[in-house]
Amino acid sequence: MNEVAALPEFWHEPWPADGLESVPHCPVCGDVRRELLYADLVDNVFRVAPGKWQLWRCTGCRSAYLDPRPTQGSIHIAYSSYFTHTAPLPSPQAAYETLSAFRKLRRRLHNGYTNRRYSTRAQPASAFGILAAYAVLAKKRGVDSRYRHLPPLPRDGGKLLDVGCGSGAFLRLAQSCGWEVAGVDPDPKAAASGQGFPVYQGGLEYFGGQSELFDVITLSHVIEHVHNPIDTLRHCNTLLKTGGQLWLQTPNIDSFGYAYFGRNWVGLDPPRHLVLFNLASLYGALWQAGFHEVRLCTVPNPIEWIVNAGNAIQAQSANGQGIRSSLRQRLFLAKARIVQALFPSRREFLTVAAHKSGARPGRTAT
Repeated sequence: MNEVAALPEFWHEPWPADGLESVPHCPVCGDVRRELLYADLVDNVFRVAPGKWQLWRCTGCRSAYLDPRPTQGSIHIAYSSYFTHTAPLPSPQAAYETLSAFRKLRRRLHNGYTNRRYSTRAQPASAFGILAAYAVLAKKRGVDSRYRHLPPLPRDGGKLLDVGCGSGAFLRLAQSCGWEVAGVDPDPKAAASGQGFPVYQGGLEYFGGQSELFDVITLSHVIEHVHNPIDTLRHCNTLLKTGGQLWLQTPNIDSFGYAYFGRNWVGLDPPRHLVLFNLASLYGALWQAGFHEVRLCTVPNPIEWIVNAGNAIQAQSANGQGIRSSLRQRLFLAKARIVQALFPSRREFLTVAAHKSGARPGRTAT
């Protein structure tokens, strides 16, 4: 087995022995059969976590998981420089009056679409925005992804919970659509940042013993971080009102990028990513948790970011191969986009919306 070259010294330090736990069976399906994918993985993304890690693949559902892994009491060590610890940079829109005629038209069409689809109240807006969105599907997918495919706001108002809300950027966006929002995050800085809406430190355990509180729950790149993903999804189901929507996004262990970069794929991210799903295992987990209406959402393809991240990781590693030449990279990106368009199971991220059984509240989506 090749070793990673030029490791910072803390990578040679072991994870605290009393902060490790064994994982004797797959956290997704419970199967004990497995095969070793990689030994001696290290934190080559944020470069803060000590230790080397073994990643296993379940031969039943084909999910991947760490064994051993950090305990719930020690996992915080891996998050000392995580992205939720920094405030997002503001990105104010340019004043409408300063825009060119084309950009003014684009702004009006965008506002017209979000006003109709997501109940925003942005002005100026054009009633033709909804038609323009369907005429330019790539732009529509980008907008829908940013709004996390929110369902129409119920007539009597709706409540939304973002699990792992971090900086609160999405909560502010959902609030602008009329949703009553709240968040949970294990980072005390997120909970103490004075967002203008409730953010509770921790996870879903804050709502222990309660049920049917929310119309929408979102988890953006969260489920791969939790120790018990099925329990987390079941708790989400309990907290949703009948017909409520769960939206989640997570890296895909069957992705085209993983197949190329292998141990240098940014989606591995040990030891923060404890479990990695494929499309079938994610659907199976949702069904286990009581969700019976699940659909795969189409989002903008992040393959260029995946390639850049893989190249950066490879540059620090003696393993694997990067995509260094511009021509080779362009060819790879073109191939990846074609494969992922034809085969959704090969996308870099799995993005799904699932509903709790029962009549869906509110009006019908456009």
